[in-house]
Amino acid sequence: MKSIYINSMGGTGFQFALSHVIPEMKKVYDEVAVISPYFDIFECNPYVDIVYKPNEIRDFIMDAKSKKAKLIVERMYDTMDFVYKEISYADAWRKMAGLKVHNNKNGSDTKTVVDPISKYPNCAKLRDEILAQIKQNGFEDFVICQFWGSQSPLVQVPQGQDGKPDWSLVPYNYENEPLKRHYPVEKAAEFVKLFREKYPKTAVILYSLPNEPAIDGTFKFTVPYLVYDLLAKESTCKGVIAIDSSLQHLTAGLCKAVVIWAHSLPLSFGYEYNKNIIQDCRRDDILYFSQLGPSGAAVSYITPEKLLEEVDNYLFEEEK
Repeated sequence: MKSIYINSMGGTGFQFALSHVIPEMKKVYDEVAVISPYFDIFECNPYVDIVYKPNEIRDFIMDAKSKKAKLIVERMYDTMDFVYKEISYADAWRKMAGLKVHNNKNGSDTKTVVDPISKYPNCAKLRDEILAQIKQNGFEDFVICQFWGSQSPLVQVPQGQDGKPDWSLVPYNYENEPLKRHYPVEKAAEFVKLFREKYPKTAVILYSLPNEPAIDGTFKFTVPYLVYDLLAKESTCKGVIAIDSSLQHLTAGLCKAVVIWAHSLPLSFGYEYNKNIIQDCRRDDILYFSQLGPSGAAVSYITPEKLLEEVDNYLFEEEK
């Protein structure tokens, strides 16, 4: 039996980017095994045969060795092609797995394949509660937005005085990123205001953790990220408006998406079928290698008015 064992140590988007390529791996390997702190993603992927949690690393390595499996334990981020910005997420995984690369130039061509309900049926209940709340508030459909990120939902949350996790005790600075990817909060708030004026029957759902900024006129839910996979599959989802962070990977290919790019670029981290807006900034010395530290290159952010125009033309083109 031909097996491949993958140690996937990265953020949420990193995990989904790998998950998208696994159907291709399954055509070459009889058995696909993954160890990841985000093991729930791979438990919901029908093409993954074995899932290990981080504390099972010894079993993961020993099982791979006993089967003479192809073993991937190095960080994909640190491969030469990826550091030099010459390859997409998907092609980097394909190359490491010994698959044929697709040589995409405008981002990956992969799509999300997870089935959350198969492993976590409560996700369906949470989805239905969100849809009911949106409808009860007089909305006919919705968009999902992510304007900041760069923190893990797996972070240890201290307990408050009531003994429950208190996210207000977790410091968060959306500008504190090695690569600038966020959309400034004041611009995001203005965009939402303009969007709500133009589309009063379309709800705006913020995809964010509890300690991240809130915006007037939006919905913010504390639910597992896999619930957003289900929401993106709904016919009433008009699409996604996002930065280069986990939401675009989680919902890849499930609905239309407008993605705003700052220091990073869709060639490496994006998807060719999305509407990718590349904002102006100096990128000549920005390499995707964490040991170089953060870049201070200024970003000329798209105006809320122009972003609304792009969203209007792409997500709502059928209504014109």
